[in-house]
Formats: sequence, structure tokens, C-alpha cells
Amino acid sequence: MAEQPITFTTPKGVAQYPWLSKPDTKFSEEGEYKVNLILPKQEAIPVLKQINQVFAENLEKELKKANGKEIKKAPPPYSEELGEDGQPTGNVILRFKSKAAYKPAIFDSKGMPMVDSNIWGGSEIKINGSIAPYYTTLIGAGVALRLRAVQVIKYVQGGSSADRFGFGEEEGGYVAEQTTTPTFDSGLVDIAEPTVEPTVRAETTIPPQPADDLSDIINQWAKG
Repeated sequence: MAEQPITFTTPKGVAQYPWLSKPDTKFSEEGEYKVNLILPKQEAIPVLKQINQVFAENLEKELKKANGKEIKKAPPPYSEELGEDGQPTGNVILRFKSKAAYKPAIFDSKGMPMVDSNIWGGSEIKINGSIAPYYTTLIGAGVALRLRAVQVIKYVQGGSSADRFGFGEEEGGYVAEQTTTPTFDSGLVDIAEPTVEPTVRAETTIPPQPADDLSDIINQWAKG
């Protein structure tokens, strides 16, 4: 029987290079949804520990299969954020990715599904994801962070909003007909076209420890 995925919900962070409204097809014809999430170090530490735990379990399993022979370790799906001066900013970047066939749900801050969203970098979001262990001879043993759902707390919208071009509201002019927003029952729903919908789950309950050092946590991955 297949193992149940390890799921988690991140604290609120800042979206970087989001492809949540439609899949990115630059490097894959099939396309993939993806986003980097920037979190303050102390808020990220409980999530990083959970990721490292799943990685260590996966590495141990693959080492047993290899009869004790050394195997490669894939890079972690997170890294320290560096400033323009090359120094750590105190933030951590988590990298999430899913195939186009698994479109994440997107919700607003009230937990209502968003339709026709166009989420840009700088949006504040929370992510419900899963930790997927893997092994390939080329890359080695590792884990990937999969997108399940996104909740948008602060919406930075891309597209052709009028104020981006210096247009203001004109009285008495033509007003385009607005499409009605469909209603949904509950849970994750499939929404048409370039859209993505988030899910609301309990945040990790492990409290950050001030004594935790990010470099130590990252080193744990290297040590296996």
C-alpha cells in the first residue's frame, strides 16, 4: 500500500517567481506549477526540521537497498536567501513544484476559492504542501515539496489593470459586463483555465526555538 504523503502548512511568506495561475512550460512541454516561498528564519525552522526528518528516513531506506554502499544526496528544496552583498538576509527560501496535472487550489484570506487569479511575486501567501521522497541514480536521494493549495493573504496582481497604464475612472463611460463568480461547496475544487486555488490547514505546531541555528539545520541535510 502506498505511503500517505506528509503534509504541512507554512506560515505566511512572500511569493517569489510564482507560476500558480497557469503552468510554466519553458522547461517542460507538460508544464508545472511552482513558486518559491520566502520565510523569516525562525518561522521556517519547524518546517525545515520536518523536511530534514523525511529526508533522513528516505536516505536510510535507500542505503539499505544499496547494501550500505554510499549514495548521492540530492540538494535540499530550501536555501538561505542572500542579499546583493552575498550575505544572508535572515530569510529562507522554500521551493515548491508540481506537475501541471496537479493544479493547486487557490483561496483568498477568508478561505473562499479565487477565480481567474493572476498572482505575482510579492504576494503574501501560505502554502499547504506535501513532502515527497525520491531517489534517482543521477540526482540521488532527496525530497521534493509539492503544491497542494495556496491561501492568498496579500494579493499582488499581474495583468492589464488600468492603473498600471495611468488610467483612472471616468464618469458616464462604457462599463464592461462583469462575469459572476461561481460558488463552491467546500474542499479543493477544480477551477477552469489559468487559475489556482489554496487550502486552509493547521499550521505546524512545533514552536521555533531561538537557539536553533539555520546553518546547523542545513548541515544536517549534508550529514544525512
